[in-house]
Amino acid sequence: MAAASIGVLGSAFNPPHNGHADVVAQALAEFDRVLLVPSYRHAFGKNMLPYHWRLQMVAALVEAIADDRVALFDIEKSLAEMQDDPMRPVYTYDVLAETERRFPNAKIAFIVGPDNAATSTWQKFYRGDEIVARWSLWPAAERIPVRSSDIRAQVELGIYPSSAQCPPEVARLLRACLTDSSHK
Repeated sequence: MAAASIGVLGSAFNPPHNGHADVVAQALAEFDRVLLVPSYRHAFGKNMLPYHWRLQMVAALVEAIADDRVALFDIEKSLAEMQDDPMRPVYTYDVLAETERRFPNAKIAFIVGPDNAATSTWQKFYRGDEIVARWSLWPAAERIPVRSSDIRAQVELGIYPSSAQCPPEVARLLRACLTDSSHK
């Protein structure tokens, strides 16, 4: 029996949207399982919505995808808490190494969108060459041009995402997150 194949989709998921869901759909044609890994402390220093809200939104996205081969893989917070330096980001390399430790017989690939697959961006990834040598990259196509930054910009104008942009439960959680005074 062949080893299971796992695609790891790491992202800020700030917020998750239908573009992410489409990447997962593409990956399900290639992998036995797809793990969604929300960034806890982003390597490129992105300003993100609170982690606990993004976890809830990714869980809602997984629910909307409705395929038991897709799972939220809440690993970055525990990796961050194990580090000596509390400000050090959690790197993709570390996520993949821990994924390999937890799934030792699986064939693991990191799923990248066109933005991260670009050489100019990939060269910025910590131990990027080692990631490619030890695991593999699996580039997804951008078939649904929805961006988290566009959703956040429209929300600042009081316009919440449509179902064409993200599942309704993600939009509801985004609204709740942005009205939650505990993170402002």
